[in-house]
Amino acid sequence: MQTLDQSKSYYRRITTLDIVTILMIIGLLFFTNGFLLSLLLIVVYPFSHSKVLVSDIGDKNTKLWVRKMDWDIYRKEHRLGPIMQYKSRSTVDMKQA
Repeated sequence: MQTLDQSKSYYRRITTLDIVTILMIIGLLFFTNGFLLSLLLIVVYPFSHSKVLVSDIGDKNTKLWVRKMDWDIYRKEHRLGPIMQYKSRSTVDMKQA
C-alpha cells in the first residue's frame, strides 16, 4: 500500500466499481422496490471499500491505491468535500483565477 505525500495535491479517480454502482443505482429505480434498494446502496457504498484510487495533480498518469482512512485524513486536512475530491484542483484553480 502506498502513502500520500502531504505536500502534494491529489484527487480521487473514478473507478470501474464507482461507475457500475452508479449504473446499478439508476437501474434499480425502474423496479417496484428499487427506490429503497437504491437508497440502501447509496448509504452502504461509501463504507464498502477499504482502498481508493488517487492521482497526483501534477502527474495524472500515476495512479496510487491508498487506504480509505488515509484518504479521509488527507481530505480533512486539505478541506476537500465529497464532490470536490474527484476534481483535479488545477482545473478548479483555473476557473477561480
